Amino acid sequence: MRPSNSVSSFYLRRPDGHRLHVSVAGPADGEPWVVVHGGPGGRCYPAMTAWFDLARHRVVMPDQRGAGASRPSGSLRRNSVTSLIADLEALRAHLGIARWGVVGGSWGAALALAYAARHPASVARIVLRGSFLTGWDDILRLFSPRQRGLSMLHDVRPAGVRVPDARGAFGAAVNRLLHGARGAQHRLAEGYERVERSALRLRPVRKVRAAGTAGRQRALRRHRYRIQAHYLRHRAWLGKPAVLRAARDAGLQGIPVTILHGRRDRVCDPRNARRLREVLPAATLQWVDAGHLPVGKMAAALKAAIAALPLDADR
Repeated sequence: MRPSNSVSSFYLRRPDGHRLHVSVAGPADGEPWVVVHGGPGGRCYPAMTAWFDLARHRVVMPDQRGAGASRPSGSLRRNSVTSLIADLEALRAHLGIARWGVVGGSWGAALALAYAARHPASVARIVLRGSFLTGWDDILRLFSPRQRGLSMLHDVRPAGVRVPDARGAFGAAVNRLLHGARGAQHRLAEGYERVERSALRLRPVRKVRAAGTAGRQRALRRHRYRIQAHYLRHRAWLGKPAVLRAARDAGLQGIPVTILHGRRDRVCDPRNARRLREVLPAATLQWVDAGHLPVGKMAAALKAAIAALPLDADR
């Protein structure tokens, strides 16, 4: 196989009107892997190919419904975890792939496990990074006093109304993101992004960079956090017990699972990795001296984990 650094893209049309933007890199006859991005409402990006050997791996990177470059942008219509699972399976069939490896980070880890539990015959191997398990404790983590979410998300609180706790702040944020005036949605999305970036970078972020004020970038930010609010208010139609059951089921099907988690992850609780390991006794658990972002030591750990076992190895 020859290395291919070029990335091609196409739209996968779904029967209900959604069009998924899909990027593909690597040789057509390479070992197939699909990247399940985080968020909800995030996107795939070309730098994700750095986790792979593009002489050996065929890397498929879809943007989930309404997210990234998928269309309609920001759509919440028929946008649920059941639809995302069906989209992944339709994409696999469209590309003529029998089984593929699945890499999921953050929210993508929960979706990867839910997909594997629903379609175990389609999954050869799973690599999880910084797993988000969709429990209320996971969802409210950004709004804890340690994360300063209550003080930074000024727009979740109408004038004169006190929001004393994380659950109240989250509920107010969701309602205004989904049902507030457009201007309030933009301001809240900017505040939400500051909180998220502070946790990702392990230090406070007081302003969103100027480039983010451009019209297109403001719209994408609003779409991202509206999708996130839409999913998280329903615990992604999963919840922690369902994600752990999905993990257990994947293990019972003999699917090899590797769990990576940053010791300094302030977005997704490191205890999530231990919970997954409890229901996946055969899984490989690796602690990485990193935060949540898949860069530096975490990116190196991802690359090593993906390279460690060929997809055609016996289960």
